[in-house]
Formats: sequence, C-alpha cells, structure tokens
Amino acid sequence: MARFIANGDSSSAVEAAKKIHKRSKSAASEALLVDAYIARIAALIGRNLEAEARNLMERIRGLYPSARARLPEIKALFGVRKGALDAILSPLNDPLLTEDRRAAIYKIIACQVSDLDVLAECQVLAAEHPLRKTARDLLTALKAVTSGPVDDQALAFPEISRHSPFASWKMLLRAIAAFYRQDKELCERCLTAIDPQTAPALLAPALRAMLGQKQTLTPASDLLVKQAGGSFETLRPRLQKLDQLFERRNMAQAVREIREVIGTCRGNCPVILERLKQHISVRALIAGLQPDKLQSALQGEVVLRDAYFWRLLARSSEDPMLHPNALLVACSFWEEFRRHAVREALLPAAGPEVATLYLHMADLVDRIPEEERSSLRNQFVIRFDGHEQFYRNQSAEIRGVMLPRGKIDTYFMFPEKLLERACQVDPCVENFQRWFDWTTRNYPAISEYVARRWSAAFPKDVRPLLHLMDHAEKTNSLQKAFDFMQQAEFLDGLNPQVRKARLRLLVSIAVRHFQKKKARLSELDLEALEVLPQIEQGDRKAFVAALRWVSSMLWGSQAERETRSANVAKLLNSEVAAQVVLRGVARACKLPGNVVAPIAFPPATKLVPGIARACALGADMGFQFEIPDIAYARLMQELSSSDLPANLPGLAAMGEAALRAENWILAYTVAGAGLAGNPTGHAGFLFIRAVSLPPWEVRRHDACLAAASELARRQRDHGLLDKIGQWRDSELDGIAPLDAGLSMSSEQVNKVIEQETEQREYPKSNPQPSLPDDDDGYCDCPKCRRERAGMPPGFEALEAMLDDMVDEFGSKNIEAALNEIFAGPSKQKKKKRRRGPWESDRDIPF
Repeated sequence: MARFIANGDSSSAVEAAKKIHKRSKSAASEALLVDAYIARIAALIGRNLEAEARNLMERIRGLYPSARARLPEIKALFGVRKGALDAILSPLNDPLLTEDRRAAIYKIIACQVSDLDVLAECQVLAAEHPLRKTARDLLTALKAVTSGPVDDQALAFPEISRHSPFASWKMLLRAIAAFYRQDKELCERCLTAIDPQTAPALLAPALRAMLGQKQTLTPASDLLVKQAGGSFETLRPRLQKLDQLFERRNMAQAVREIREVIGTCRGNCPVILERLKQHISVRALIAGLQPDKLQSALQGEVVLRDAYFWRLLARSSEDPMLHPNALLVACSFWEEFRRHAVREALLPAAGPEVATLYLHMADLVDRIPEEERSSLRNQFVIRFDGHEQFYRNQSAEIRGVMLPRGKIDTYFMFPEKLLERACQVDPCVENFQRWFDWTTRNYPAISEYVARRWSAAFPKDVRPLLHLMDHAEKTNSLQKAFDFMQQAEFLDGLNPQVRKARLRLLVSIAVRHFQKKKARLSELDLEALEVLPQIEQGDRKAFVAALRWVSSMLWGSQAERETRSANVAKLLNSEVAAQVVLRGVARACKLPGNVVAPIAFPPATKLVPGIARACALGADMGFQFEIPDIAYARLMQELSSSDLPANLPGLAAMGEAALRAENWILAYTVAGAGLAGNPTGHAGFLFIRAVSLPPWEVRRHDACLAAASELARRQRDHGLLDKIGQWRDSELDGIAPLDAGLSMSSEQVNKVIEQETEQREYPKSNPQPSLPDDDDGYCDCPKCRRERAGMPPGFEALEAMLDDMVDEFGSKNIEAALNEIFAGPSKQKKKKRRRGPWESDRDIPF
C-alpha cells in the first residue's frame, strides 16, 4: 500500500487497504485503511475535486472511529492549497512519527504545495528545519534562474534525493535553466523527470509550449507563455530583418517593418511591447530615421522616456563617429538617466552608484581632444534645450523630471566638475585620488585646492598632506611645505616619503636662511639637521659640515673656516670631493664668488672617485653640483684607463652633471665606463649615452633610449621613466623615437649594451655621405627636427625608399601617386552619398 501511495495511485492503495482490513479487522488494519483514505482525499483535492473530497471525509468519519482522531489532519488538507500548512506540518516535529506518516506528509507537500515561500516562512517548523531551509534555497535558485545565467553547480542540490518532496522542483529549475540556454533536449529530459502528480508539473505544458511543442494550455499557462516570451521565436526573424534594414539605411522599408514588428509583438509577446518600442526608437534614432517617420511607423504610439530609455540612448550614443558632439550628447543623456533613475528609486541620490556614473561621464569627456573641447562645448550650449523634444506627449510624471531652459546645468561637459561631484556623493579616497591626478595632469594650478578638499574629508590620510607639501615646495613656499610635513609626520612618522621630506625641507630652509644672512635661524636649522637619524646615512653629515663651513665663511674666523673645511674633507675622505661639495654649497647659499678659493686638485690624486662622490651627495640632497672645467682633461684620461674601479659609486650622478653642463664628450665617456660596470645601473647609463650622442647618430640614439626605457620598466624605476619622458617633451617636442613604443627582448637590450660598451670613442664626424646641393646643411638634431615640420626621427629612411621607387617606377608615376595621396584623386563625377546618422545639425538629438 505504501508503494501505491508513493507512486500517487491512491485509488489502488484504498482497494488494497480494504482487503487487508476485511481479513484482519484489527486496529492496525483500520489505521492502514484510514491512511489510504487520507491519501485519496489529498489526491481529490489536488484535482480540484474538493466537494468529492469532503464527502469522502464525512463518510470515513462515520465508518471508522480512528478517523475521528485524525480529523484535524484531514481538514488541514483543504487548507494546504490556500497556504495553511501548520496543521499538516506540525506532526513532523514529533520524533516518534512513523515513516509511513512522514512519507504521506511529504507526498502532500510535493503534490499540494505550489508556493515555496509559504513553506519557507512556516513558523510551525524550526528555522533550521531541512524543509524550510531547502525551500529557501530553492526560492533563491528560482529567482536566479529566471533572472540570468546560472552555473550548473548552483542547481545541483545534492541534499534533494529522488524521494524528497522537492525532487520535482529541482528538475523544474534545471529545465528552466536549459530553456534559457536553448538546450531543448536537456529541457525536455528534465520535464519528463518531473512527477506528474506534483505541483511543479503544472508548469510543464507552458515550458513545452515555449519549446515550440503544441500544447493545450489553461488560460493561466497561456498568459505565462506570453509573459515569458515563449512565442519570441516568431518575433526574432523580424527583428533581425529590421536590424539589417537599419544597417543598409533602407529607411522606407524599415518603417514598414517596424509596423510589422510591433503588430507581431502585440499578438505574441505583449508584455515586452513597451521595452521593444524603446529599443526600436533608440536604434532608429542612431540609424538616422527622422522622428516624424518613426512616429508614423509606431502608428502614433508614445514611447515611454523613463530611465531605461535614457540608459539605452546614452549607451548607443557613446561613439564619436556618430557626430563631433556625440560624446557630449551621450553625457547629457546620462544626466537625464540619472535624474529619472533617482525618481524611479533605481539609484540613490548619492552613493557609489552615482559616483560611478559621474566617473564614466568624465571618462567620456576626456576622450575628446583637448584642443577641440572648447569649440564643441560652445556649439553644444548654444543649441542645447534640455532634450525638450523627447518629453513631448509624455505623462506629467515624466515631464516633471525635465529641466526648464533657465535651470539647465551643463556640468556634465567638464571632467573637473564631474570628478568633484563624484567625491561629493561618494567621498572615498579612490575618488579623491582620481580627482587629484586629473587636475595635476590638466590644471596643476587647482591641484592644491583638490588636495585640501581631500585632506578635509580624510584628516587622517597622509597622502593629501604629502601632495600639499610637494606643491608648496615646488612654489618655493618652504615654511608652508614644512608645516604640511609636520602634520604628515604626526599621522605617519615612519612613512619613508615623510622622513625624506623632513631632511630635504630642513636643508632647503637652512640654505634660504644662509642666502638671507640670518645667522640665528641658520644655527637653529643646523642643530635640527644634526639630530636627524637620516643624516647618518651616506655622506650627508659632510653636507651639514659644508653648511657649517658656510656659516663660518659668513660670520666666523679664518681658523674656524679652515677647521670646518678640513672636517668636510675628513668626512668625505677625499680632498677632491670636499672642494666640489664646498664650491657647490657656497653657490647654493649665494656666497660671493671671490670668497671661495679657486679649486686646486693635487696632481697625483685620482679625480673620478672624488668628483663622482661629490655629485652623488649633491643629487641625494637635492642640489646640482658642477664639475670643475679644469678637471676635464684628467677625468677623460682616468675614465679611458683600464684601472678605473668597477661599480664606482656616484658615476651616474657625474654623468648627469656632465649633461647639465652640455659636456657631451664627458657624458659619453662616463656612460661607457658605467656600462662596463654593475648591470643594475645600465638603464641610467644608457639614457646618458642616448642624450650625449651627436645628432647624426639617430639609430644609436633611438636604440639606447629604447633599451633604457625597457630596463627602467622592468626595474620599475619610475624616476628614470619620468626623466626620459621629460627629456622627450623638451628636446623632441613630444615626438618619440621610432622604436620607443616597442618592447625589447633581453637579447636586444644586451646587444645594445654590448655595442655601446665597445664604442668608447666619441663619434667625431658625420659618417653619412655628402648630400646634394639643395640639401646642404641637413642636420638631424632635435632643433632641426622641429624645423622640418615635425617629421618623426628616422624619416630619412622614407626618403631612401622613395628614391628606390623612383628608380623602379619612374618619377612621373611616383609624383602622380603622391598627388593622389595628399591632394585626393583627380576630379570625377561624384556619386550621391548616403546620409549618415546625425550628419546635419538638424539631426543632432537635442
């Protein structure tokens, strides 16, 4: 009998129970018969035969005494379909409940419960009861599978067995997922596995109808098919045809096809009609269909201009090829979307979602070339009416969002305003950092204002204080920079940037006080410097000692000057380095030139180690020391000798000093010596070699610069990369070498280093052959490159190629080809061109 009940055959179960009770006439057989009758009543209720079920209930109550005790359970069956599950589920809390009774309750749940939400919220069971928990999980999966793609693992439900009351629900979810993936075979297999007696089986005919099978549907199932787009297959080919007509700009036929599409949708998928009209309206606008023709195609039906419409229009307009003002127009559409989305509660008035929208709009405006923004903005503002035409014939609720002409705010045309708004609605560090970076690149004058706003919003963030400190230092507001440094030090005293800034600023302030001959303040500065832990690093104590020497030069005695000068030499362990440092510090403090004694290097002393050490100390402290002119010959001799120490400290700083003095030969030689040393410094020496090369060594220059950039990228040497970029901007007018944008392999970089290491002699003359008379004076230095109308470096290769083409094809043919390239083809009858979207001012969707 239990097998009959489990299989849904309640009639056979009753017949079998009757025979058993007729033979036994016992209380156990009567209880078995009552169980069969209860299953029969549940089956009748499931078939909407409630009257027959009530008659059967009254009949067994009079015939069998044990049925009277279970009358509440029987009556509860009639409330199951209405969501009253307490009575039927309460026996599940009994730990002594028999397996037959439990199976019967599960069968009722499977067959009668069609609303999982009611089961999930049933309070008669504990919150963690398996039935309630599984019902909640199934509800979550049902919402997911009907909203978008779902991974198969999310629909596995290993806890639901074939005998579970939720087995059919599991197969229904898999069938829905297969349907949306267009896997008809899998969908049908899942539908076949659904028990026809269970509640989920009611949805099987609707799903099969959406698969294209002929089904006899109830009115409710028919409505479900239409709402779910079950007949969308009839609409799909028409939409594809309409899209092809728009692509071919066949507007006359497109108008007729729109009418057919709308009619088909109204008959088969009426629920998506409003959304479809919005999509067609936007697609037609982008394709260039006139508004009056579109309205005719829609047969006068109004297209709803809600947030969904404005989002579609904005996304479709983000193509600068549509119109020169397309990106500004797209931003204006996004602004309309924002206001409508806030009204419809799709977006909050403030928050990360709105900030993301502002940032996206800022990115769009940034795509407009800087030189074109001003004129495009002026054109836009003159004609912009707040998209008044889109609000015609709209409801009062929609029109209420439209801004009148006098209140239109065109903030969306300015990235700085958009970034500021993003920080207002979502004041997070990332947004302020992005705002600051943008202003630093485009409007450095207002970067201080942004950093102050950032610091006010996040008073415990050290980064805006560092930005303010750097800005004040660059504008020579040293005391202000020092104040910002102290605030940053209070927040994060261990920050390496802060620790470096304290030393750098104290040195700069001390030098300024020396320049202004302020003895007391200078003494206080030196005392503060001498107690800094950072001053113990490297040769920095020698620099402070040099400042002490400056103090003695201004206010001390001759003996004190000699003592402090000797102290600098002692700390540097080099008389040569001491003379360079003292002379450089004296120049920084603006001491009179006749105060400092002329440099006199000892004859037998090596100059390269000392001068390199002095230049490195100056670079470390932020000062540019000069190489004495009298040392040039001896430096060249020492750098060319074979006994030069490998990996000499400060050699790169000496090369930079040679570049500043435009001593190209010395810089070239320093780079050669450095390339023969430690590989970690090769990037810097390649840059020095590239800058020092003569103008006719174009290929070597480009190869060295590209190799230097490649090594700097690998080593993440941002300082060198910035230096290379600044040099290109200043010397080449931003024109990069031919291979600067290409990445070099390790073999290519090593080959460049090997070649440059071998070439120790500075190129003495232009190896190119003599040029024709009309090209006399040709030069490929940066200045001459700019004078040649911005032609890129290496364009002489193009000239050689043209000469070869002239020899092969003749000068007249080459001349005709060039005229056609640069002046256009010869005049001939022009064909009428199809008008593209938004080509005339009248077509721009304002």
